[in-house]
Amino acid sequence: MERNEFIKSLGLGIALVCTGSCLSSCGKKGDDPSPNNPSGGGGVSSGTTASVDLGTQLLTVGASVVVSGILFIRTATGNATTSFAATQATCPHQGGSLNFIQASNFIQCSLHASRYTTSGSILAQPNDGGTTSALKTYPLTLTGSTLSATA
Repeated sequence: MERNEFIKSLGLGIALVCTGSCLSSCGKKGDDPSPNNPSGGGGVSSGTTASVDLGTQLLTVGASVVVSGILFIRTATGNATTSFAATQATCPHQGGSLNFIQASNFIQCSLHASRYTTSGSILAQPNDGGTTSALKTYPLTLTGSTLSATA
């Protein structure tokens, strides 16, 4: 094989390798129908209990706070468990932080804008073409002014 032929064949081989690797990485994240869940479904270990003091936190309707991986939200007036919601604080799609958007009354992911109700139902899929799943919600108990959620 002459030098010129060798260089041409080497160039063609490199071009094929580069093209193949480029094409294999061009798939969408949404090609996989299951959510990518790096946080293990919310990042909260089973049996974990998180608490807030209603004397200093969640004072107004729409207020929210994250404690130990749980997003607490005040949804109504009064200090009954029905006036609050508790969900996982990370998005099941790709682990983005979740925030309660009071003006629209939904929970939204900071990464890909997935939206959820305060009961965990999906309102909108991620804007990156992927899919998400419903949020985990946690039962609430109220003892005095301490609101607790247990995973």
